[in-house]
Amino acid sequence: MQTRTKDGLLSLLAQQGRAIYEGRLKSLLEPGFSGKAVAIHVDTGDYAVGENHSDAARALLARHEPDGRIVTLTIGPPTDADLRLAARMTAVRKR
Repeated sequence: MQTRTKDGLLSLLAQQGRAIYEGRLKSLLEPGFSGKAVAIHVDTGDYAVGENHSDAARALLARHEPDGRIVTLTIGPPTDADLRLAARMTAVRKR
């Protein structure tokens, strides 16, 4: 999860999503779905897996109102794409 605030801390929503993933979903989803994305509805703990973050979020939104309380994560260790995105975000901040 790459979402960070200006002070470098994860937002509360991102922290809640990460806690649900680490506490309940990680053992269910890894390694079978590594590299795919999971969308987590923070208020209910419901989740959906997709090929990418958009697909996972759409699948979850089909079951929940679009209330903005959804976090998406890449399942498993960071992918090359995740690392490239993090590097680009870091480079932009340093300008």
